[in-house]
Order: sequence, then C-alpha cells, then structure tokens
Amino acid sequence: FRSEIDLIDGLAVEVKEALKNYRLRTAKENLVPINVYTQNLPLKKEKGDERQYPYVLICFDDESIETKESPMNVSVYFIIGIIDKTEDKQGYRDVLQIANLIYQYLFRKGIIAKAFRPSYPFKIALQQDDTYPYYFGGIESVWEMPVIEEEDKSI
Repeated sequence: FRSEIDLIDGLAVEVKEALKNYRLRTAKENLVPINVYTQNLPLKKEKGDERQYPYVLICFDDESIETKESPMNVSVYFIIGIIDKTEDKQGYRDVLQIANLIYQYLFRKGIIAKAFRPSYPFKIALQQDDTYPYYFGGIESVWEMPVIEEEDKSI
C-alpha cells in the first residue's frame, strides 16, 4: 500500500534530481543548490537566519475519492522561495525557471515512487506582492493514487 507520505517523499527525491545542477545565490552571495523540504521549513536558528533559502517546499494539501472505482486524487502544492538582492528585481525569473524545471521533469518521469501519476490541472503562479529581496511562487498539482480494492467477503 502506498500513502500520501510516499508521494511527498518520492516528489522530494525527484525534485532534488530535477534541480541538481541549478544553483542560486544565498543572502550572503554564495552559490548553492536548491534546498528541498517536505511540509514545513526548518526552524530558524536566530532572527534573520536565511539558511533555508533558496528552497522548494513540497506540501500535502488534501485528497478525495469521487466514486468507489475512482483513484484517490491527492493535491500537493510546491512553494518556491528565493532571495535575489539585485536591484533590477528580476528574481521572479528564477522562481519561474525552477517551477518549469520541476514541471517538465515530473511530466517526463510520469510515475513517481512507482505508484503516483500526475494529472491535470497543474498550475504555476507567482506571488503578486512585492517582497523584495524575497521572491515566491508555487505549483498546484494533483496526483492519482492507485485504487484500493475491496476485499472479497464472499469466500
């Protein structure tokens, strides 16, 4: 049996793979890989601690089954957060690039953790508020889980 946790953990593995060659600058201007977290960001050690950036946070949202024969649909969202202190305020470009790398990789891959298939709609959005030097975006996704078969009670 596969669960929502298997899906979230499987997505974390795949997102790390999708972004393995992508580097961004931290608040201290060091080039680093993208951090990938599930459900929650790590606690800050002190005020102003920005070590979790840049990141992709993969979160369970909800799940539903429409009919007895339908697959369970699990909604998962991804939050992308980066810091870009350049004055041209183009950090949104990196957010969109990360979102597109994830989207393209996952749809090319097809099945995640040997059980979960992406379905539509798959949405990408940017935060509309100006939070310079922080830029945020997200991906909304729906995943099909295998149908759970009812046990045959006639035996």
